[in-house]
Parts: sequence; C-alpha cells; structure tokens
Amino acid sequence: MEFEGKVALITGGAQGIGAAAARRFAGEGASVVVADLDGPRLKGLEEPIARAGGRMRGVVADCGTKGGIERMISDAVQAYGGLDILVCGAIHRPTKPFLDVTEADLDLAWQVNVKGYFMAVQRAVPEFRKRGGGKVVLISSTFGFAGAPNFSVYCTCKGAVVNMARALAHDLARENINVNAVAPGPIMTEGMRELIRNDPSIEKHRTAAMPLPRFGRPEEIAEAILFLASPRSAYMHGHNMVVDGGYLAV
Repeated sequence: MEFEGKVALITGGAQGIGAAAARRFAGEGASVVVADLDGPRLKGLEEPIARAGGRMRGVVADCGTKGGIERMISDAVQAYGGLDILVCGAIHRPTKPFLDVTEADLDLAWQVNVKGYFMAVQRAVPEFRKRGGGKVVLISSTFGFAGAPNFSVYCTCKGAVVNMARALAHDLARENINVNAVAPGPIMTEGMRELIRNDPSIEKHRTAAMPLPRFGRPEEIAEAILFLASPRSAYMHGHNMVVDGGYLAV
C-alpha cells in the first residue's frame, strides 16, 4: 500500500473530489482526517471507509477560519501522531453576474477559497517538520486560468490558488515540502449537479467544444491528487496539474 503509515488531511472533503480522495488514500493505507462543515456527510463517508478496513476521522470545522484550521490539524496529530499530507479542497462558489457581487460575497469566497488554504499550509508546516517534510496539494481549477460568465468571484479566487502553489513552492522547498496543485475541469460533483439543476444549459455549454465532451468523475481527480501526494512526484514542485478533458485546449 503506497500510503501505509502516512497521515493525510483533506479540507472540504465530505463530498465530491475530496471524498473520492479520502476513499483512495484510505484504500492505500493512509490514516485520513477529513474536515468539513457538513457533519452528516462526514459520517456517511466515514462509515463505508471503516467497513472496508480503512482509517478515517471526520472533523466538523470551518476550513476558512483560524480556529477551524487549528481544530482539524490538532485532531489529525492527536489521533494519528503527525501529519504528512495536506489536501486543501474547501470550496465556496458563488455564481452571479459581476455587477451583483457584494462585498460579503467576496469576503466569504476569499476566506474559504484562498485565506483558508494559505493558513492551513502555514499551520501544517510545523507538523511536516517533525516528519522530515511533507506534501501539499491545493485544489485550483481551470477557472484559475480561464474566465466564465457569472463566475467572476470564483475565477478570481482560483487564479490566486494557482499562483499560491507557485509562491509557496519557493518558500517551502528547503523544508522538504512539495507544493503542487490540481486544476480540475468540469467534474460531475454534487455541487455541479446543483448548478445544472438551476441552469440546465451549463451541461451542454461546458462540454460542447471539449475534445473529450463529457464531465469528469471525482475519482479521476483523486488519482491526480494521490500522484502529487506520493513519492512518484518528488521532482514536481510549484506545478498546476490540469485534469480537464481538454477544456483548456479549446
């Protein structure tokens, strides 16, 4: 098992990409902590992983606040003895016309999508040092490279995450901490299904011109996350791995 003896923390992982990654990490022997505000979904994720023989703890925490970040990392260390891998995937995705965006929209999106990632890495570094290094995987997006109508706030935040991976790669290389990001394209998560229910045209619009004209699966992004968290990616640093069915090739 590739991650036997490793401890992985996933933020915003009660569903979608984070949940898929949690299942894969646990299946490869890691002890997994998943932090999210949705307690019932965390329980629903934890139980099947345990039945399959995996180790996972759910922590109800606000991944965009200092207190929530302290809670989830302290829980990982107390439960499993340390921290080796941090996957930042908490998300807040407001969708509205640019001129309708409020200061509150901006503040909450920045807190969850950017500030929370930044502070989580800061808090994780002392724990990584105790283990001789670590792996950070930030979840960015193709919307960090390309714009889209009604996604101005989300595109702005994900663009910041793209460059956060590059900047932290400089700051943390000497600590033996790899920092990379995964940039998913259109993925059929629970959040995407909700967007499509509200606006069915999204499904056709997002995939029509793509070389692979379909939505990706959370499990396909989880494979990229595990690769970047593994020794196989030791020479990858400050990289944004795009997994998008050719979305950005159009």
